[in-house]
Amino acid sequence: MIFLRLIALSGLAFVLLHGCKDDPVPEIPVSLPDSHVNAIFITEDGTKYFATNKGLASFDGNEWTVYYDNPKVTTEAINDLDFEESPYGPEFWLATDKGVNVATIPIDATSGATTYTKANTQSLFPGQPGLTGDSVFTVRVDNRNVRWYGTHEGLSAFRGNQWPVINMNNHYRPDFFKRYPVTSIDFANDTVYIGTRGGGVARMITATADAISGASPYEIPWSMIPSDNILAVFTDGATQWYGSDEGLAKHIGTEAKENWYLYYESDGVVNNYVQAINKDLSGKMWFGTRGGVSSYDGSAWKNFTETDGLVSNNVLCIAIDIDGSIWFGTDNGVSHFDGTDWKNYQAEK
Repeated sequence: MIFLRLIALSGLAFVLLHGCKDDPVPEIPVSLPDSHVNAIFITEDGTKYFATNKGLASFDGNEWTVYYDNPKVTTEAINDLDFEESPYGPEFWLATDKGVNVATIPIDATSGATTYTKANTQSLFPGQPGLTGDSVFTVRVDNRNVRWYGTHEGLSAFRGNQWPVINMNNHYRPDFFKRYPVTSIDFANDTVYIGTRGGGVARMITATADAISGASPYEIPWSMIPSDNILAVFTDGATQWYGSDEGLAKHIGTEAKENWYLYYESDGVVNNYVQAINKDLSGKMWFGTRGGVSSYDGSAWKNFTETDGLVSNNVLCIAIDIDGSIWFGTDNGVSHFDGTDWKNYQAEK
């Protein structure tokens, strides 16, 4: 028999295992399973979920949980995650390199979970497009409960038990999303904005549950985006923000050639490689880059780097907590900033 005790000493947690020498037990981490954090989602009760290169973890403010005890929930690298309040209850959608994994919440040893792949969606949903590829880079559930997946072979949409056909509407080549991988997705009302690497921003209109059509894209030279390599997309309605490998763009409305505002290092952004965007509860914008974090209140910029307390300057994702504090996922752990103090979390070595 094996006994497990969790002991806290000076703010550090240690797991002590007592058992027979011939009965080895795998070590279970009591913090992040990996320090490379690709996405963060915070639920209404304030629980933080972290998608890492070695699976999913959560933190309730006091204790960490790593989800290793359910064989149906992936422990592979999770590229992205999003939440859905589905007819079956609350669920997480996890984007991985081996398909998209959906797990019911709360996640425990018996939670239901399913993995959708290119092969099994074509067999489970005959005659429908299904998942376009198994390497899923990003997942987003929009306000119509359409789940959007950007894969290495294209773009897919899934609502209920239907995989709607995406009609390019003569705005895009049939192989557009195969040529230009999807990096990020966000939505406002009936419009979904899709950032791509090399193709600018694609726009899709979800007029009805099974009718998805393309609208004119934002790309060079037809718009003022600084680069066609879009790394992050954020919209709060009429205003869209786009992070690229050559700077940051703000766009108001839907006219491709009008109402653009561009920001670079020379304007105050900490670094031109902008790969994460979010808006805090006070309306201030936050931008994660390869050189740190920038905030913008509409008139002034403020930058934060490792010298200020950030765990790494390579910021991959940003999440706003229910108390207004901010979480930053990086390639070397997570940083929590309450407006004054920083606290960092990393995987146990």
